[in-house]
Amino acid sequence: SHEDLGNRPTTTMSSRHSYLPRIAITAAMAMLMAGCASSPEAGPTERASEVDAGTSASSPRPSSTVEGRFGQVGGWIAYSSGDGIWAVDPARPERRIRLSRAEGDPIAWSSDGTKLVIRRKSPNQVRGGAREMDLVVLDADGTETRLTNARTFVTGGSFSPDGSEVVYATTFPPKRSAIYAVSSDGGAPRLILRATRRVFLPELRRSFRTDVYHPALSPDGTQIGYFDGMGDSSHTLWVMSADGTERSLLLDHEGGRPGHVYALTWSPDGEWLAFQTDNGIYLVRPDGTGLRPVVEKGFFITVSAVQWSPDGSRIAYLRGGALSIVNVDGGNERIVERIPARSIAWNPHV
Repeated sequence: SHEDLGNRPTTTMSSRHSYLPRIAITAAMAMLMAGCASSPEAGPTERASEVDAGTSASSPRPSSTVEGRFGQVGGWIAYSSGDGIWAVDPARPERRIRLSRAEGDPIAWSSDGTKLVIRRKSPNQVRGGAREMDLVVLDADGTETRLTNARTFVTGGSFSPDGSEVVYATTFPPKRSAIYAVSSDGGAPRLILRATRRVFLPELRRSFRTDVYHPALSPDGTQIGYFDGMGDSSHTLWVMSADGTERSLLLDHEGGRPGHVYALTWSPDGEWLAFQTDNGIYLVRPDGTGLRPVVEKGFFITVSAVQWSPDGSRIAYLRGGALSIVNVDGGNERIVERIPARSIAWNPHV
């Protein structure tokens, strides 16, 4: 068996928390793909202070030591829009810079702020293949490197500490779900873990193989957190060694109740994992203790939309068509800007 619980405690997602309301997975996926097809008119309106990162127009003073077009957005939040990928200064939201005119969902930055991994519709997508997505690395000089090229749906996407690799997962047919690592320069992926768990659903009188999804590499590169479940039910949260061994179960969603989980991310100090459900954002320690809500209730975006601030004191997320920030204790919740975004990535390099 791959389920090595070791000596770590297991926390149960019990019904008293009301974590996961009944929402069909098809509806969530339809929402995601509808967002990916948004028109340029859905993007933000450019103001005088907004410039393209690739132009020579006057722009804010560089906020980091990174050279190239990313040098101006250290500590800023990248977000998706119908007219490309933008970055906004959370302290001064009037300052925005477009990082790319190509559409895509920003997922994560490298620790030095020189690379941004984004998710984009696969160029090999077959007709009707609405779930086929790939990962692409956008470099500071504007070049792009496609990391995946498979007819499947990709979730997660986090850099190794030195930015040399990206960890991600594939879900849905035709291939069995698995977690991989790939060089950020492209190349053949390296298998870390293949999904093996099966769940029996009494109402259907049969068992189904689960998927692994939303893997997140810890800041020190030694552990990977990930979900294992059925997409809209039977979720479990695991942490394993970066090589796929020593798996530990943190949260067990008992009874296979329906709902969704998204956007697993580590705090910068590696002391907490944050994740999102249909009705809230929660924190848990990597040993399974300390489970608590940060934000509850409201309409949440179903992509990668939970991000830690560089100092680990705040969490950014998307809800109700707005980019919001809250302290990790749940206080001082505030809207940064109302933007038509589907995903965000907070640049850790300041």
